[in-house]
Formats: sequence, structure tokens, C-alpha cells
Amino acid sequence: MRDDAPGAFDVDESVIEGMQAWGAPPEELAKAREQMAKAEPVADAETFGVYAENIPVVNAFFSLRTQWQYAGMAGQRMGFNYAGVISWLALNFRPRRRRALMADLQLMESAVLAADHEQRKKEE
Repeated sequence: MRDDAPGAFDVDESVIEGMQAWGAPPEELAKAREQMAKAEPVADAETFGVYAENIPVVNAFFSLRTQWQYAGMAGQRMGFNYAGVISWLALNFRPRRRRALMADLQLMESAVLAADHEQRKKEE
């Protein structure tokens, strides 16, 4: 998990790849891998049935829970505030990782909106 030091960021595979490409010493690569392994997911993969490779996007999705936009008298969820999502991604992830996360977040957003729609239909 990243610390709160200025300029700190989450270590993921793209960071390790970049370090290797720039010839980082083996001990620095080992430190980065250790930091990545220590990252604490927001969701417990066993409890929620989340595959390990999906934990970063699930954590991102939970972190972005304040970015939902609502409309109408009933406060119907309309989708993410993309300006906020993009800003959050830019602060926390390398550009190559952002595109993949954004696509995954949009898939999850679509599933939530579909579930909301089904729930409203049941309540009518």
C-alpha cells in the first residue's frame, strides 16, 4: 500500500516493468516487489470471490464511491463523474495502467447501473 509521502504511488506491474527497462538494480526491484506484495486490498478476495488480478480495480471502484452522479427527485444513480475518476486515476496510477483500469471501471459502472435498473423495476 502506498504511504502518504509526497510523490508516493502504488507499485504495480507497470512500475516494475519500468524499473527493469531503466536498469534498476536487483535490490531496488526486490524492494518494489516486496512493496507490491504488502499492498492491502480494500476487499478480501476470499470473502467477495474476487480474482487476485481484479483486486486493483475493485479497490479503485470502492475508492471512487464518492464520484457517482445522481439525478431526479428519487436520486437515481446516473454514472460516474468522469472528471473526478480521471483525476483520481492520474494521481494514483501510471498512464499505461490507467487505460486498463478505466475500461474495467466502466464495465463495473455499467453493471451497477443495470442492477439499479432491475431493482427499480422490482420496486414498481
